[in-house]
Amino acid sequence: MQGRAFLIIGVALAVSISGSTGATASIAQETLSARAQTSSQALPTVALLPLTARTTEPKSGGPSESHEARGGTRILSKQRTWMPVPVAVQTPKKTETAQPKRSYLAVVDQPDIQERHKIIADEVLRLLPVSCTSQLKNFYVRYDKPDRRGLAGKNTIILDGTLPDEEFRAVLIHEALGHVFDLGCLAGSPLSGTSMFKDGNEPIFRDDASLSFYRISWTDSTHQRAGTKPEDFVSGYAASDPFEDLAESAIYYVLHNGEFTQRAMTNASLATKLKWLQTFLPVSPVASGTLAAAWDGTVPWDATKLAYEWKRQVVAKQ
Repeated sequence: MQGRAFLIIGVALAVSISGSTGATASIAQETLSARAQTSSQALPTVALLPLTARTTEPKSGGPSESHEARGGTRILSKQRTWMPVPVAVQTPKKTETAQPKRSYLAVVDQPDIQERHKIIADEVLRLLPVSCTSQLKNFYVRYDKPDRRGLAGKNTIILDGTLPDEEFRAVLIHEALGHVFDLGCLAGSPLSGTSMFKDGNEPIFRDDASLSFYRISWTDSTHQRAGTKPEDFVSGYAASDPFEDLAESAIYYVLHNGEFTQRAMTNASLATKLKWLQTFLPVSPVASGTLAAAWDGTVPWDATKLAYEWKRQVVAKQ
């Protein structure tokens, strides 16, 4: 391979130096003589190392493309530039603080009651003392659009779960702070004897504190006292019977205390009922009565439909 290179160089020189035949022959002879001399001397050789960079993955463990395999060209089909492998840096994971599970009253914490209704019910029922809420054994929320928005007795509440939240809360206050408190928390003793008032077939005993409220406007469970006027009740629905009278008065006292106080200033029956609630109902008014100016002098039909404040926010519309 080296002798061939010298021969080519010699011929080129011969052509470039002179066009005469003699000069060409002389240079050619010198070249042949030089080749003869170099053939007798061992020249050092350097082994060519194959390129290790690849454009494709090998199929049999060796490089898929070497320098010799590319026909002597020095132009590589792809840039063989060494790139450092990025070091994976592990970012520490943020520790999420587990939120404590909300604790509900046992009667409210049921799997078939929606979370929002659990929150409202638990908040309202906790307004009553434990000695009173312990009387409540059954709490149901129906989502099949029942005929009645709410029903309650001494130890049971049934509510319509399709109501808007603000109405759901108002109806619950009527049922819990009204009926359950009245019939379940203020139960008298059979030893005192029965009165003229009955809740269905259940007698109201003579030492029951609720009797002093009923007798303000009623002579028994179905008859109003002589001279009673619609203005003597906080709402039209309150005039249905003594039990609804107390329940409507309870919600009016809790959510509309300002209006109640304003009306009681000119109505003796309402003043007596307000005094009874202040004495016996162990719940403070939730709102300060800033909506008192909204009362136009007419008796509303249903206190659960009135606008009210809850934690300083107006949450219902009439």
